[in-house]
Amino acid sequence: MRVTEIGTRLIERGFRSLGALMGPRGPAVVIKRRELPYWQVRGWAWHNGTYLGNYQTRFGAFQGLIEDRGQGDLRFYMLDPPQEVRSGSHWNCFQPRERKGFLVHMATKPWDVSSGIMAIERLITNAFEGKA
Repeated sequence: MRVTEIGTRLIERGFRSLGALMGPRGPAVVIKRRELPYWQVRGWAWHNGTYLGNYQTRFGAFQGLIEDRGQGDLRFYMLDPPQEVRSGSHWNCFQPRERKGFLVHMATKPWDVSSGIMAIERLITNAFEGKA
């Protein structure tokens, strides 16, 4: 392969000329990023006080349901917990609730839906990693 050098110039000169082409600069404009709650980022859907979605981990996604009864009263459910959770130390926190699956009792009440989803996803991950 043959390389031909066609010229060299200082990079600063290139930036200065680029700035001249762009014209005078005005004040910086701050563009705020779109801030979505974690439950929306994770694809949960809300309908009539109920959130439907999946607790997502690198070990898989597990169907869930969350009831928002108002005034901060949130109930978190998992339809069919994996065997790793069932044999883990937190299994006694899962209470059967027929059609809704298993109610997940948490010692510390989550601040909101998003933090509750994160807590359950962490519990699932820990169970798979043998930490729970």
